[in-house]
Amino acid sequence: MPDLSALLQPRTIAVIGASTQPDKVGGMPVRLLSELGYTGRIVPVHASASEVQGLAAVPTLDALDTPADLAIVALPVSASLDAMRQLARNGTRAAVFFTSGFAETGGDGTALQAELAALAQAHGITLLGPNCLGAMNLRERVFATFSPIPLSGLPPVGDVGLVSQSGAFGAYAFALAREAALGLSHWVTTGNEAGLHVADVIEWLARDEATRVILAYLEGCRDGARLRRALAAARAAGKPVVVTKVGTTAAGARSAQSHTASLAGEDAVYQAVFDEYGVFRADTLEEFFRLGYVLSRGRRPTRWQPSAKEPANAVTPVALVTVSGGVGIMMADQAEALDVPLPPMPEAPAAALRSAIPFASTANPIDVTGQVVAQPEVLLGAIAAAAQSPDYGSVVAFLAGGAGSPRIWPGLQDTVDALYRSGTAAPLLFSGLADDDKRRWLEARGALVFREPAHAVQAVAVLARAAAQAAAAQAPVSVSAAADSLPVPNVPPGTTDLSEFEAMQWLAACGIPTAPHGLARDADEAVRIAETIGYPVAIKLCSPDILHKSDVGGVVLNVADARAARAAFAQVHAAAASHGTSARFDGALVAGMVRGWGELMVGVRRDPVFGLVALAGIGGTAVEIFRQTAFGLAPLSHGRARTMLRASRAEALLSGHRGHPAIDAEAVAEVLVRVSQAAAALGPGLDTLEINPLIVTARGVVAADAVVTLHAADPDSHKNGPNQETTR
Repeated sequence: MPDLSALLQPRTIAVIGASTQPDKVGGMPVRLLSELGYTGRIVPVHASASEVQGLAAVPTLDALDTPADLAIVALPVSASLDAMRQLARNGTRAAVFFTSGFAETGGDGTALQAELAALAQAHGITLLGPNCLGAMNLRERVFATFSPIPLSGLPPVGDVGLVSQSGAFGAYAFALAREAALGLSHWVTTGNEAGLHVADVIEWLARDEATRVILAYLEGCRDGARLRRALAAARAAGKPVVVTKVGTTAAGARSAQSHTASLAGEDAVYQAVFDEYGVFRADTLEEFFRLGYVLSRGRRPTRWQPSAKEPANAVTPVALVTVSGGVGIMMADQAEALDVPLPPMPEAPAAALRSAIPFASTANPIDVTGQVVAQPEVLLGAIAAAAQSPDYGSVVAFLAGGAGSPRIWPGLQDTVDALYRSGTAAPLLFSGLADDDKRRWLEARGALVFREPAHAVQAVAVLARAAAQAAAAQAPVSVSAAADSLPVPNVPPGTTDLSEFEAMQWLAACGIPTAPHGLARDADEAVRIAETIGYPVAIKLCSPDILHKSDVGGVVLNVADARAARAAFAQVHAAAASHGTSARFDGALVAGMVRGWGELMVGVRRDPVFGLVALAGIGGTAVEIFRQTAFGLAPLSHGRARTMLRASRAEALLSGHRGHPAIDAEAVAEVLVRVSQAAAALGPGLDTLEINPLIVTARGVVAADAVVTLHAADPDSHKNGPNQETTR
């Protein structure tokens, strides 16, 4: 992990290209550091001026008497390499390059950036940029940026670290954090990422004691292993990561023939990475900062925890207390959408509420009605009872404009104070109108405040998920070595695809249930295999050169007798010939017809950035139309496989609907795990593995078709698969 201490905690900062004019790119860092409280040494480097903005200057970094921790470089691109050589001679530990004109321009700029990065690496200099807006450490008043935004005011010093690939986004985000009074610890923009990547900053922040929550803006990733390592470090440290990832369309997805590759587009792969490491994804700036606020200031529920049989992100039961029936329904709708349990009010406080207001609702939402204006003590009593009840992990209260009412506010202060001092009450979240002073008062006592009622309910789900992830991070980690013990097909050099027979044979050897099958090279052999399996059978063209066999008439189903078997063999043989002389004909796959009531699909694709990505969901010929699929990084853990079955709605086919027997979802998840491990066993040689359909039967799931496409790889490359890592 790169050491960012010289970048973010420097004691001596040199500004190369410092300007006597404070508003210029080379002048702004000097001004910010001087005016906003930096207590270390500032050394302007100016070719001719002996003084810059009241500070003694040196003509070159070579004239500096001691090494600089950090150098801020604001020079033209043509002078950049010479500046980096000065840093090397000085022993400078870190550098921020504002300069543009590098890889973002292509051609010579790309080569120049590579040379700059090589110099930095050779001399152990932590490089931020080039073409970046810089970095800030709010706690230590380090302002290594040319953005003037800090001059308009600073956000409070807090525990949220913010990192962005985009300087413009970073500057705007800084202003929004200030407006929202969201406390920042650090702010970093990475620009062209010739040295530090967003991932490096995330990993450093994960180990920084001053940071509890990490906000990150991503446009893309060139080093998937680096990002995964960073997200794993944040998860292990119990520090939530909120990401805004732009570029969510399928335009960046690689075109391919298989369903697996076309469904697992670029954004689906990123989402699989985020899911694997518990990242909170924000689609808008508003959500980006709202999640930061919730995770930074919110109290995580601890009173109630999901059992071992419940999903890891199960939400604690919540009490919704409202002064409006309509808003209560709105919050309940949001709770149902997020799987937030809403158990009814316990009988004793429910009876007290009905006694005070006979027409109040003691179900959940708990509606104290507009009568609160005349009887504010009833509202406050309902909030206190719910917060003290062991039946609830959190309490969400909609007050409308009640927080501003002189009849309600003093009593609300007393109630919140008492609950806060008790140390045992459930976390409180309020929605409605409250002025800034009242909001700050409530937040100082651990309560969250929202204008939008739905946002308060969403916050409950987010905090519960964060609590579950923090608990999971402390659980023992087991290493899955199953992929190493699985067989690998004998692939001749240059082979790019397995035939269906080869694929089915390999999957069966890996312990994956497959339909009984055999390979026939003539019609007589097709009959013998069919009679051994038992009619009816399917007879399919077996050629690694023809992926979609049904498109060329290469599939015959429900073959009922020997005569039909001979005719089917002749048909698929002719189909191969019609495809052209280049198509290899290996024979006909004869397989038993599998009777079931649903079709799943499971596949694994090699992503060029993140490695193996698995998908599972509803299968069949219309898989790309309905797109009921979920994704995960392979090899899958059992828990991730179960989550994918739920998320894709595939689990519904296993639950015994419409009179069919229910089958064991745990066993089906194990099949998904085994498929992902088989793919991992092939290592870098695998391009795509796809089983479609995986037929749901009374005995479990059975693979009825399989496609395996390969890269022309070294025969031993399967030993070095990049995704052989620990799984939970």
